[in-house]
Amino acid sequence: MSDSEMKLFNQQLKQGLDLASYRMMRDKAMRNLSVIIGDDKGGWRKVSARDEFVRLYHEPVPTF
Repeated sequence: MSDSEMKLFNQQLKQGLDLASYRMMRDKAMRNLSVIIGDDKGGWRKVSARDEFVRLYHEPVPTF
C-alpha cells in the first residue's frame, strides 16, 4: 500500500469513527441516557449524554 493510499485509508477510517461516535451520542442523548467518558487523569466518569452531546457538537438534542 502506497503512502497516499495509507493516508486516504486513515482519513476515511477517522471519518467513519467520528460519524459512529456522533450517531451513538445523539441516540443516547435522545433517549436521555448516560455515557462513560474518560478524564484527563486516566479515570472515567458517568455523565448525561444530553449535556455531553451539546458540549461536543454545539447543537440541540433532536427529538423523535
